[in-house]
Amino acid sequence: MGTPVPQRLLATLEKLDKATFQTFQWHLMQETLEGFTPMSIANLEDAKRQDTVTKMVQAYMNEGAVKITRKILEVMGMFALADKLKTDSEKGQAATPQSSQVQSSDMETKQYGAQFVDNNRENLVKRVTMVMPIVDSLYQKKMIHDEDYSEITAAQTSNAKMRKLYAALIPGGKVAKSAFYQVLLEQQSLLVEELGGIGQK
Repeated sequence: MGTPVPQRLLATLEKLDKATFQTFQWHLMQETLEGFTPMSIANLEDAKRQDTVTKMVQAYMNEGAVKITRKILEVMGMFALADKLKTDSEKGQAATPQSSQVQSSDMETKQYGAQFVDNNRENLVKRVTMVMPIVDSLYQKKMIHDEDYSEITAAQTSNAKMRKLYAALIPGGKVAKSAFYQVLLEQQSLLVEELGGIGQK
């Protein structure tokens, strides 16, 4: 079995001196790679190497974290280190069945989205004002039942709508909450980033 991705990424970042590591973090906050949302300054402020790896994996999943790390190393002219990470990653993929990789990535995505939605419940209830576009999207994805949709629509305030939405997502568990997170990324990306949640576009 190959070395887990977070350990490979940490081993790579540990080869950078302090100044080079800070430059690496700066690139994470830029539009370095198309399709990847830059991390916020608040998300990386005072983050050590281990913390940075954790945040990259949370934001981009294992494969995405490796991809953006390689890209940044190449931009910084550290081609040998980028090539080594590529080689190590290919060895790790060869040691892991493809179906297991897909299943693991899918589980990580659902877990992170559900965790973000749970951890930021009160902030989202207070700050999301355009609730119905989110509800409509989740209803189309069959994450909300007809009765719940009617109750949310009938609620008089955005706060009340959001609280009923949270209640409606409970039966769907992590799958429904992850879908909610993805819709938030599409419709409320600035708020999601402000609250520390980042994902692939």
